[in-house]
Amino acid sequence: MKLLILNANTSQDVTARMVRAVEALCPGNVHCVGATAAFGAPYVSTRAAVAVAGHAALEAVRAAVAAEAAAGRPPFDACLYACFGEPGIEALRADNTFPVAGMAEASILTALQLGERFSLITVGAAWPGMLRDLMRRTGLEARFAGFGLIAGDALSLARGEGEGVALVKAAVEEVLATQAPEVVIVGGASLSGYARALAGQFPVPVLDSLAASLEQALALARLQAGRGAGSG
Repeated sequence: MKLLILNANTSQDVTARMVRAVEALCPGNVHCVGATAAFGAPYVSTRAAVAVAGHAALEAVRAAVAAEAAAGRPPFDACLYACFGEPGIEALRADNTFPVAGMAEASILTALQLGERFSLITVGAAWPGMLRDLMRRTGLEARFAGFGLIAGDALSLARGEGEGVALVKAAVEEVLATQAPEVVIVGGASLSGYARALAGQFPVPVLDSLAASLEQALALARLQAGRGAGSG
C-alpha cells in the first residue's frame, strides 16, 4: 500500500516530520510519500492562507501523481491530507480516484464515536473562528464543547521544539476543567505526536489528529481495494 502524505504548508521540514510520524505508526507493508505545497504560507493560520492552500494542495497532489506515473511506479492507494481543516479537500476528491482523508474530518468523526461532546486543542488566534465555521457547516455545534488555545510559534511546535508536550498537557487540563468534554482532539500538523506523548494521563480519550487521519486513510484504502477486487 502506498500513501501520499500531503502538507498544504510550504515547510519541507514539517512534511518530513509528519512522514516520519506516520511511518512509525504504519504497518510494514505501507510506503509513505510526502508532498509539500510549492506556494503559499510556511504555516497556514489565516483565512487568506487557507484560500491559497486549497489551490496549492491541488497542485501538489497533481505533481506527486504525475511524478509517480512518469517513474513507472504504482499509483497512490490513499492520501492523508495533513493540514487541519483540509482546505480544498472536495476538489482533491473530485480530481483523484484514490480516497482522501483529512485531519479535522477524521479526528472529529472519531471523537463522535467515542463521546457525546468534544473539545479541540489548536494553535493560533485565527483558527477558532475558522473551525467554528466548520462546526456550523457540519451541524455539530451542539456536540462541540469548545477550544483550548496554545500560544506560541506553530512552526517551532511542528518541529518538536520547545515545551510542546507541557503546553498541550496544560491546554487539555484547562478544557477538561472548564468544558467537561468526553473526548479531546489535539488538532493540526504543528501538534502531531504530542497527544501520543501524553497517552494514559487523562480520564478521557485524547486524540492525535494525524493518527486519526492515518487510521481512516488506511481503512479507506483497504475498502477501495476490496471493491476493486470484488468487481473483477
